[in-house]
Amino acid sequence: MDIKIVLASVFLTASLVEASCPICGGGNATLEQEVSDVRDLAIQWLADQQELGGSWPSLNTQNAILGLQLADPGWLAGHGLKERLFTKERLEYELLRELLPALCNDGDDDSSSSDSDEDCDECCTRSFGRGAGVLGQYMLALQSVCCPTDDFYGVDLKCSMTKLLRDFPEPNFNNFFQFSLAILSLCSCNATIFEKGLVKLADGSDKNDPCSDGIDTLSLEVMAMVCATDQAIYYDVDNWYDILDDRVQCILSAQNADKSFGNAITTALAIQALTAAGVDPTYWCCETAVTWLLAQQTDGDFGGVGATAQIIPFLGCNNFGSLKTIQIDCPNFGTPPRIMPGDTTVTFTLKVSFGGSPANQTYPVTIIDGESLFFGMIRLQDSDSSFTFQTQGSAFGEFLVSINGVTSNFAASLFWGIFVIENGMTSSANAGVEGLFPQDGDCFLFELTFFGK
Repeated sequence: MDIKIVLASVFLTASLVEASCPICGGGNATLEQEVSDVRDLAIQWLADQQELGGSWPSLNTQNAILGLQLADPGWLAGHGLKERLFTKERLEYELLRELLPALCNDGDDDSSSSDSDEDCDECCTRSFGRGAGVLGQYMLALQSVCCPTDDFYGVDLKCSMTKLLRDFPEPNFNNFFQFSLAILSLCSCNATIFEKGLVKLADGSDKNDPCSDGIDTLSLEVMAMVCATDQAIYYDVDNWYDILDDRVQCILSAQNADKSFGNAITTALAIQALTAAGVDPTYWCCETAVTWLLAQQTDGDFGGVGATAQIIPFLGCNNFGSLKTIQIDCPNFGTPPRIMPGDTTVTFTLKVSFGGSPANQTYPVTIIDGESLFFGMIRLQDSDSSFTFQTQGSAFGEFLVSINGVTSNFAASLFWGIFVIENGMTSSANAGVEGLFPQDGDCFLFELTFFGK
């Protein structure tokens, strides 16, 4: 079989294949049912590993969210608002914690590249503590829940990633597994990848030996090349299809007698790569490989959070390059839905006070059970013209700028504080407006408060 012909044609039909995507080309109803059953188990098992703080163990939050969304593009959107916000905010918090120390503000850029996207001095991230590969994972996870990567709390992650790619290799970013994830993070959000980055991807560790990288890395390289093929064609990168074909052949030659490609993770990545490249499933005994892989799990657990997160995309017939073509069911974070008959609702009280005096205004507010205080404020502003507010996005969520026309005064250290009134006692709220979820009978007080020394 001429694999090159298959590879050359796959890009014309990728959207159609990924839209229907029967496992191993379809035709085996028993196997498809087994995959569906294991998919449900794996999604539930991985979701159940989310900790009370909203993260997943062993720094795997971004991996878990990406894996769950690729296995089921409607996974997060299918949860209640509180759970959606909780998960999204934890993902953002973890990335901000990693990213902020790496930011600079002096516009220093020693790059002499002549590529068209070099004017990125305003986002001069020169390093990332855990490497560009991890930043790529976070960018893919953000995309999987429909969060923008070009304005992440004022940081253009696309631009930052481009700078990191230009620095490759460096001590914390020196292998092509990471490099391929970085390329995938740009390709998946339709960002322009500079030409030298595509040439580096094609060259790999040793351009004279296409099999020099391990199967895990080769699989990521194949997924990245498939995703970035349109840009490689635009730049006329030398021998792109030949290199892609050679890497596919390297993966195929590594299939064992039991039709695995190594351990469970390696086998899953190889299956994703061969599927992404459109290789005829009968050519590499796809059904036997999938059957072997399904046998490696117990109640949906493929060997821990990290392993399961990397493996389960194939259960949804997706791969780490699929975000460019699949339809993600975007969670609703910013606009409260209309309250419909039969919805479970919560009614609470909102008070507004100006600097120590008794509350000047009192409002009853009704929301759908599970919505945040922020959504309650939006609903109140829409229904009662006497209540208005403005917020501003910050690294810690929505910051209250003004309420009922009264604006925070930075010079005087006067800011809008959020308080909880319970049994006649007033105490500071333990979260911001996005992190508070009212229950029936709750009472919240917004008070212009002095926060100086």
